[in-house]
Amino acid sequence: MDLKEPVVVYTAPTNLEAHVVVSMLTANEIPAYAVEDQSGASIWMLGTITQFHRPKVYVDKSDVEAALQLVLEFEERQRERNRPGTSTEQVEVRCEECGASTMFPAAQSGTVQDCPKCHAYVDVGEIKWDDNFEATEEP
Repeated sequence: MDLKEPVVVYTAPTNLEAHVVVSMLTANEIPAYAVEDQSGASIWMLGTITQFHRPKVYVDKSDVEAALQLVLEFEERQRERNRPGTSTEQVEVRCEECGASTMFPAAQSGTVQDCPKCHAYVDVGEIKWDDNFEATEEP
């Protein structure tokens, strides 16, 4: 993807989150790309050191205002999901990899989280798919 004047609009804590933001932006017709941090310098036995691991999301300078508005909305939704609410409702999830059962706040329903035991991805609650979504099988 060629951007005439690339500008950083988001610095993500993980490569995966950077790609989520790129997908959100491109779904809203804003061309974007992520530059992943593949550096081994930020890796240690418990994950990555956030001060070093800095994947970035770029858009063209002409799209910065619209992209920043979407990024702000994305960050607000993240804060809402992570905010401890007054509701004590929980969603039980069983990891397909290790079989561990974990409780997540209901506010995280519809998201993908890490299994606290084996760190595999787990779907929390029901994932709401777009009505136009069509799953296709690879030959």
